Amino acid sequence: MGLKIGGEVEKVNGKELTYAEFVEKYLDRNQPIILTGLTDDWRACRDWVSGDGKPNLRFFSDQFGSSRVQVADCATREFSDQKRLEMSVSEFIQLWISSSSSDNGAADGKPLLYLKDWHFVRVCLREYPDYVAYSTPVFFLDDWLNLYLDKHHMHVDPESYQERNEVNCSDYRFVYMGAKGTWTPLHADVFRSYSWSANVCGRKQWYFLSPSQHHLVFDRQSGWNALRNDMKLSSGTIKFIIWYSIEALSYIEDTISINHNWFNGYNISWVWDLLLREYHEAAGYIEDLKECDEFEELCHRNLAANASSRSFLFNLKNIKCITLKMKSEAEWQNWGIAATDLAETIEEQSFMDFCDSLERTCSMIYNHSGIDFSPFRTLLDHEQTSVLYPHGSHIRNLDDLITFLDHAFKLVGSES
Repeated sequence: MGLKIGGEVEKVNGKELTYAEFVEKYLDRNQPIILTGLTDDWRACRDWVSGDGKPNLRFFSDQFGSSRVQVADCATREFSDQKRLEMSVSEFIQLWISSSSSDNGAADGKPLLYLKDWHFVRVCLREYPDYVAYSTPVFFLDDWLNLYLDKHHMHVDPESYQERNEVNCSDYRFVYMGAKGTWTPLHADVFRSYSWSANVCGRKQWYFLSPSQHHLVFDRQSGWNALRNDMKLSSGTIKFIIWYSIEALSYIEDTISINHNWFNGYNISWVWDLLLREYHEAAGYIEDLKECDEFEELCHRNLAANASSRSFLFNLKNIKCITLKMKSEAEWQNWGIAATDLAETIEEQSFMDFCDSLERTCSMIYNHSGIDFSPFRTLLDHEQTSVLYPHGSHIRNLDDLITFLDHAFKLVGSES
């Protein structure tokens, strides 16, 4: 008889929860939660839902029909995932409608298709700039991943980005659409990141394993019983999923949902651990090319293709923590890093724009509670930046980076 594991996910009215409470009870403790009351004023909840509570498919076909999307064929396996097809939103809607007369989906020979990973925010910014479907709840605004990608040169200068032939992802904010009976196989989210998912309409059910239960994946009987740990999400509710949960989900009804993957200071160390491990794996795959001059570039491209992006660390204290960890790792002992001129970076307008965005985000998260950004503004003043690097502005190794960070903490009156 297999091990049976049970438990319920707490449901909380998001309007009565402060950001500080969310951090203390759920984010810091790595606990999942279902939030209600946060989608009432979303335009998506009006435009995307018909009078009977079902998806307004005609709206998507009329408004976004030409957008190209990835669609999973739930009945066809391809490697460890479902087969992916590319089509327009209009084509997907037509196939959905043509299959809607059957409750058995693929069992009747009709495709069971599931629109996945539609970069809806990025599409709207580019093609429909006046359409704002929803706003990110305050609990999830401290999002380093998407904040960075919004400033990436792939969006600022797309032509040069194409010329560089880089591997990257435009963002990690998605819309998902699927008919009753569609599903997603067992998986862990990209980067082992946090995830929040809002059901605009319909219902879906998660089966998941928490990090402490991962070993059960290799036990068919016990693992299945653990996966019966489930969470149902109905219209107008949002789930926050902890880092590195292994999950599968199925659509109980025709459903449209919004999902963001993200990380910040509370889970960045886990992201780094994953990328370091996958870097060594990528290097191992091409070990026979180790004498090649482009070996490191090949490793990083393989890592980027596997993880869908590189790791970008913005919080100074977390950068120092990770740098110290890198220094303590034997494989980093004799490594230098490409020389970086901090003066050039800090004085770039794009960096100043990023800092402005970060300030606005923090102000929103903490409800304009009087956080004083003046010390950081002093550091970023073009006439004062030289005080940042009395030991020189070039970073050539890990010790140089730690020295710079320690000096920066002193200038802003912060403990390192």
